[in-house]
Amino acid sequence: MLMMRVTKVEKQTAWAVSLILGAMIIAFSAFFWPGYHVHPDFDNFLVIGIMVAIFPPAFLDILDRRWRESINRNIVYLIRNVAEAQRTGMTFVRAIEESAKVDYGPLTKELRRAVAQMSWGATYEEALRRMARRIDTPIVYRVVEALIEVGRSGGRISALLDMLSTHIRDLQDLKRERSRQMLPYVGIIYASFFVYIFVVVILFQTVFTQLAEALTAGFLAVRGLNVEAYYIWFFHMSIIEAAISGLVAGKMGEGAVSAGLKHILVLLAATLAIFIFVIRVL
Repeated sequence: MLMMRVTKVEKQTAWAVSLILGAMIIAFSAFFWPGYHVHPDFDNFLVIGIMVAIFPPAFLDILDRRWRESINRNIVYLIRNVAEAQRTGMTFVRAIEESAKVDYGPLTKELRRAVAQMSWGATYEEALRRMARRIDTPIVYRVVEALIEVGRSGGRISALLDMLSTHIRDLQDLKRERSRQMLPYVGIIYASFFVYIFVVVILFQTVFTQLAEALTAGFLAVRGLNVEAYYIWFFHMSIIEAAISGLVAGKMGEGAVSAGLKHILVLLAATLAIFIFVIRVL
């Protein structure tokens, strides 16, 4: 599975570059359609510009989230290995050094970096806290502080480490259970969005299109009826609905608003496709 650590500076850089690219696309389309506020083609490029602005940060957020989740899953195995090494009579620091020889996925690199810092003269407290700051997840912060306190207690600490690994595993099980419970609500958000889009399609198919045909044939004389204006208005409403629904889905599903960026991309792509290839051709 593709994953990588993404720093805050890298995320900020991605946002800056993607926002500039998205703004350039929107400005470019506004140059070709001066009456952009009443031109459907401008709205198509507006959505494309928004998607270009969102895609890089959303992609990096997915990679970084996978990286952190992998570390959170493997931290339990690290605690168990430290406990096993300590049972053989090793000191706490030596147990960490031996445990660093095992593969823990992306955690391995950070752990070995901490071990290298200890070999250069840093205390295990300093090295572990630096590792926690680099990883920057609540579980790792909690584990590191617990490990430091356990290390300070001295003696046979394997029982304490076993209790710590059980506690962290229980926390992870609770988080996974919460995610499973929230999954149906994310599905409801998607369903409600597509119900709204379906209603818009029905409106154009049964109301606006038929009224426009009646006006063209001279059967009706309705002042102010502009089907294209309604198309633009509903398109704008759908863009707003996609953005709000995506953010809510991310917050409910993964507990973070930034996780909603990928949902926004999916909903915006669906909106663009439906309005261009379904509603526009009615």
